[in-house]
Amino acid sequence: MIAKNEARCLARCLRSIRAIADEIIVTDTGSTDDTVKIASENGAKVSHFAWVNDFATARNFALTQATGDWILVLDADEWASEILANEIRKFIAGPAQIGRLKIVSDFRHHGQTQQSSTFVSRLFPRGAKFAGRIHEQISSTLPRVNLRGELWHDGYLETKKSERNVQMLLAEIADEPHSAYLHFQLALEFTSLGQPQNAFACLQKARATMQPSDPFAPNVIVDFLYAAMELKQFDAGLEAIRTAEKQLADFPDFHHVCGLFYMKYVGSNPAKHLADLPKIEQSFRRSLALGETDKYKSVHGSGSFLANYNLGVFYHAFGDDARARPCLEAAARQDYAPAAALLKNQAAITRSKPGG
Repeated sequence: MIAKNEARCLARCLRSIRAIADEIIVTDTGSTDDTVKIASENGAKVSHFAWVNDFATARNFALTQATGDWILVLDADEWASEILANEIRKFIAGPAQIGRLKIVSDFRHHGQTQQSSTFVSRLFPRGAKFAGRIHEQISSTLPRVNLRGELWHDGYLETKKSERNVQMLLAEIADEPHSAYLHFQLALEFTSLGQPQNAFACLQKARATMQPSDPFAPNVIVDFLYAAMELKQFDAGLEAIRTAEKQLADFPDFHHVCGLFYMKYVGSNPAKHLADLPKIEQSFRRSLALGETDKYKSVHGSGSFLANYNLGVFYHAFGDDARARPCLEAAARQDYAPAAALLKNQAAITRSKPGG
């Protein structure tokens, strides 16, 4: 790994991989806290690299410090699940290929901590290299295989690196102005910084140049709809839904955001948009029918408790608590606190009514 000022989380990460790694390499890029000390205390071989504003260059230097036949790359704000060690041992006993690990990330959305998951190439034979100044990726023609077991990640809960990332991405975009991937990543940073207008503009650019086969394309559409909804850009959102609905028919996150979008859209002018009211229920029902997915980068709950909760809220808003309750109860059983709170509130209202 490469690291800079990661004293908060580095020990957790290194302890989680002791049973996996024969050798631990930490390349420090200029820490002023206890990162180097913590790395040494946890058995790492520490090297130093002068930061040149290029993640791939730093990672490729770190690769030169390793002596093993296989490389596992982690970030300091990640930690490995117990099942991952056995999966990695089995994987490296096989042919040369790239292992994609499932990264489960905590993030905040409207004051709530949620989780998303995606598979990222992190395990590979010696000789592969990274490319990309930021959001660097392994450059290799080897086949890629998903492994079982998770890497947990909580770095998105801190936004202190977003300003740096914005500047690096802008520099990359200056060299590749038509890169849909870079505009998408810049939109994610602007969203983290609470700048929906800038995020929306970047997502528009990403939509204009991305290909349907791009692995990040489904998430561009989903994030575009969230931004359009927040900015009340309803016409743009409706156009995006019409364009993507066939391609993303099996993506629960797409249907979930469609349900939320139609709730906002109809609510903005109920008399004018009443014909679209049934699409709210249809969208959430479709999310639930699809369930959770590993095919796409997905927010946990989009195919289960989040869809159930929002469907329950929809029924509740129309006074149909008989239909709202089983949806909210299903969400509450998955420990979704807002659903439990709404059920409690409903019960209190019922008790306060005469004869209740």
